[in-house]
Amino acid sequence: MKCYLIRHGITEDNIELLFSGCRTDSPLTREGMDALMAVENVPENSMLFVSPMLRARQTAEIMFPDLKQTVIDEIREMDFGAFEAKNHKMLNGDPDYQAWLDSGGYMKIPGGESIAVFKERILEGLKKAVQIARKEGADNVYIVAHGGTLMAAMSSLTGEDYFDFNVPNGMGYCIELEADDAGNIVAAGSYDRFCGGLRDGYRDWRPPQYTPSGEMDR
Repeated sequence: MKCYLIRHGITEDNIELLFSGCRTDSPLTREGMDALMAVENVPENSMLFVSPMLRARQTAEIMFPDLKQTVIDEIREMDFGAFEAKNHKMLNGDPDYQAWLDSGGYMKIPGGESIAVFKERILEGLKKAVQIARKEGADNVYIVAHGGTLMAAMSSLTGEDYFDFNVPNGMGYCIELEADDAGNIVAAGSYDRFCGGLRDGYRDWRPPQYTPSGEMDR
């Protein structure tokens, strides 16, 4: 089974570098919509799964206009708790935020999730999507969600570091999955970048991201 994991399009929160998680239901910007296009040559035996967040559903509607959206609640973005809707400048000097940075981003966010708990939730959502796809006889699974969702899923499936899988809006990964008859993921194979739904002029653009040190990665 091929699984395509895709990050939603550009939002104003992305541009302002906010920690925009599962508590902030921000829409795509006009630029975010214009950057996206319908994915070509989608196989007939495909299913589309989406986060319940508006930005993911809007992205999926543009990229996969002919596929029915199936919402998977577990693949929504990370819960940033006390950091939600704030950025590095707003949080700089906050001892809880500094402690989180000092942990490399791995400690539990006050009032929110840790990466470990988040990864467990995302894997449950991915498992649910695969189970539904197997039941329906689909060989291709498209999942439109969030940057954190992709990072959690890919690091769990590959054993590589969470922060290695940050991708620009509208892009993602294609990974080969092996599932048993019950839909449980038993193995993950090779993976490639996916950018079939992002227009050429936008493929080199992405808002800067925070590294675990709090520095800007542009």
